[in-house]
Amino acid sequence: MEKRIYPRVTANLSAVIANEDGIRLKVVASDASSEGLCVECNTIERNLVTPGGNFVRDGKPVELFVWLDLPDENGGTAKIEARCHVAFSRRVASDRCKIGMRYMDLDKSHYERLVRFIESSLPSNDQRHDAL
Repeated sequence: MEKRIYPRVTANLSAVIANEDGIRLKVVASDASSEGLCVECNTIERNLVTPGGNFVRDGKPVELFVWLDLPDENGGTAKIEARCHVAFSRRVASDRCKIGMRYMDLDKSHYERLVRFIESSLPSNDQRHDAL
């Protein structure tokens, strides 16, 4: 059963994440919502941005910075940036991981751009009804 309150869209969006030590990685955001996103990476990359794969450091969630490329209305991309904390780190295959993040600091205009992207990516009420 879906526990989320906010709609989430599945997508393959280019993103860059960086930790507080300045290590930056190009990753793929596999889904996004107005509250957070999930990125996919390999286990070596996960261990670089989170201390040994742990998402808690000194009793607090690890913080990451994310730059996410969203499709814009003109066929290009618009970059949003946010400071996030890691909500989970999960191995999904022997060499693949997912890192779930919640936004901590997201500029209002970037938040509005994100919400527009999510709303435009959701099926309309008619499409959802037809699928039932």
